[in-house]
Amino acid sequence: MKNFYKLSIVALVSLMGLSVSAQELPKLGIEAGVNISNSSMDVGPLDKKARVGFQIGITADYAITDAWHLQSGLSYTTKGGKVEGSLMQDAASHKYTVNQSYIQLPIYAAYKIEVVPGTKIVFNVGPYLAYGVGGSVKAGNGYLNIDNDEGNIDTFGKDGVLNRFDFGLGAGVGAEFGNIIATIRYELGLVNIGQDNLDYKNRNAALTLGYRF
Repeated sequence: MKNFYKLSIVALVSLMGLSVSAQELPKLGIEAGVNISNSSMDVGPLDKKARVGFQIGITADYAITDAWHLQSGLSYTTKGGKVEGSLMQDAASHKYTVNQSYIQLPIYAAYKIEVVPGTKIVFNVGPYLAYGVGGSVKAGNGYLNIDNDEGNIDTFGKDGVLNRFDFGLGAGVGAEFGNIIATIRYELGLVNIGQDNLDYKNRNAALTLGYRF
């Protein structure tokens, strides 16, 4: 947790420094959207299903030149995945849902192309940092080391199945219509956040709509 806060502060201070050197104040905004997430987890004969979540947060856009920008912000985002199917033919069907909630900090380089006055196409790419703040795994029959009576455990923590810290890369394309921004983005988790030999990396696609003040 402390390391996440330190990295967040360093990243934001660095971006602020760049914006000052470019003699531009950061443009702040708000953003919200839908997530469709999954993971790299190997579930054997079972089927992986995407989980629909959401994100909401604040954004900051730092102009270095007219075309090149640095984009950051802080958002609350939900990710996870679902597993369904039977381990053996004619056996009972299993259903497992992994719910993950994060505070997430992206650090993206963006390139903007003005196609008509007031409208720009935006390409962005860069790393993100995320810290798990909540969630639960709903399962049963001992799968994923879940063996309590209700079949539910916390996603994170010493008794959970995932580690809290996540790091990955994001890339997206969007359009700016004046102060309104629509973006499609894909996030690829690079860190194995699974506990107890569980190989689990986040995968997430997002569609967001924002407003810049």
